Amino acid sequence: MKEEVSNTEQAILQAAEKKFIKKGFAGSKTTEIAKAAGVTHAMLHYYFRTKENLFNKVFEEKARLLSATYLSRVDDSLPFLDKVKASIESHFNLLIENPDLPLFIYREILVSANGEAVCRNTLFPNFKLAVKVLDESLKEEIAKGNIRPISAADLLISAVSLNVFVFIANPMIRLLAEENGEEYHQYLERRKQENIEIILSRLRK
Repeated sequence: MKEEVSNTEQAILQAAEKKFIKKGFAGSKTTEIAKAAGVTHAMLHYYFRTKENLFNKVFEEKARLLSATYLSRVDDSLPFLDKVKASIESHFNLLIENPDLPLFIYREILVSANGEAVCRNTLFPNFKLAVKVLDESLKEEIAKGNIRPISAADLLISAVSLNVFVFIANPMIRLLAEENGEEYHQYLERRKQENIEIILSRLRK
């Protein structure tokens, strides 16, 4: 019975995720979500009670997924600049797998009180922790004279914003790739390497 309940909830969540990401909270209807999940509207209400509860469940999970990349673990034996490169790649690769994620997160933060609360409770704490962890390594590398001075917050914001913009501006990026005669996936790979080089160039002495 437990497995059956879990499967039903999962089906609702998967359908809700697709609707919310495409239409946002305001544009999504629980009747459409229930139909896409293959359940009755009463069944959806039984599991999640309200559209707000369902949205919060989806949004929190997506915010957690995005913010987890700030804290992605890399091989500690790597030189510092290689660690930075690996972290940027990890973040970019997550966005390749979830291209609609950045626009969904930031759109809902702007228009929804729930989105702002999740940002405060999920995204920002992980960002602050990532800044703290990065700051220790940065200070050590700067003291050794290996890299140019920069604050951890500035470095992280620069790296994240470079990656995120590619996917928020997805329609324009696709047109650029087409104009350049590139496949979209080839353009993304080139853009990822360009973003890495921009950040590494800022750090190298």
